[in-house]
Amino acid sequence: MKREVIIVGWIRKGQPADCGETMKNQLMVRRLTELGVRCRQMDFKDWKKHPWVIADLLWTMVTHKDNTLILSTSTINIYPLLKLLKSIGWRQNVVHWVIGGSLGDKVTNGVFRADVIGYANHTLVESGIMMDQLQKCGVKGVRQVPNFKPITYYPKLSLCGPTTRFVFLSRIMSEKGCDYIIDAVKTLNTQGLKQSFTVDFYGKIDQGYDGRFMSEIETLDNVSYRGFLNLRENSGYDDLAKYDVMLFPTYWKGEGFAGIFIDSFISGVPIIASDWAHNTQFLKDNENAMIVPVHDVNALSEKMRYCMENKDDVNRLKRNCRSEASKYDINNIITKDLLTSIGV
Repeated sequence: MKREVIIVGWIRKGQPADCGETMKNQLMVRRLTELGVRCRQMDFKDWKKHPWVIADLLWTMVTHKDNTLILSTSTINIYPLLKLLKSIGWRQNVVHWVIGGSLGDKVTNGVFRADVIGYANHTLVESGIMMDQLQKCGVKGVRQVPNFKPITYYPKLSLCGPTTRFVFLSRIMSEKGCDYIIDAVKTLNTQGLKQSFTVDFYGKIDQGYDGRFMSEIETLDNVSYRGFLNLRENSGYDDLAKYDVMLFPTYWKGEGFAGIFIDSFISGVPIIASDWAHNTQFLKDNENAMIVPVHDVNALSEKMRYCMENKDDVNRLKRNCRSEASKYDINNIITKDLLTSIGV
């Protein structure tokens, strides 16, 4: 049987991934290809610079109507297409592989119509919370498929040393909790703990935030910006595993199943994370993470201090993280059985 799909989303074909969506789609294309599926890639990353991709998509859908259409991008990007297909009664196997964590809330609150979202034959979401939300709104064909990464290497597990090393690894912006981390550092430094810990930031600095961020960390001797951590290489995971705890006090509205959760599991680096969005679906307090209330700098600083003073407990969490990782290996998520169940 011919197995072919049309993938619509931010892909950045032929270039390194530059965000969570491009990373997820590149990994999906690679895995589907390994499983013998031909992928026709409709790359909508920076589509305004190549708007002909819209005509290419429509022509490909008409000429390859027997292909499964996989929509793997933010819902706002493909909602008009879903409305159009529903209105004209277009018949094609459509899989909505949801990016991010806000779709359930938006359908519940009427931002997106349930009958339009439900046009897709299959809606794949990362968390059980979102699955329940969509099902309660009447969307059929919803199933949970968590985020994934290829796991081919596990770095040596590093136990805590004299100086506690904290790391932030995500897009650097206020909504990811970066201001809260800086404020927590200031609090801990005033408590006389400056020599007891460091914080390193990795990631792309959001446009408009760079000036403020850099000026803040320049005043803090134990905080550094380290640029980018290349986790496509084993050496990147070796570097990440040298840290003791990851910081993720996010309140970003689009938060879903952050890929850094898997990175923390692989590297054996537990996360101090905010109780926000779907975080606690995947991070278990006192098992593989430490959960703090949203927008609570005092709770964040207290938990960071706890890590400095209770290193045996942090080491316990490190070992627990490592045992969690294999659940999210792409080979265990995107399987032949999954593809059969969604009509690919």
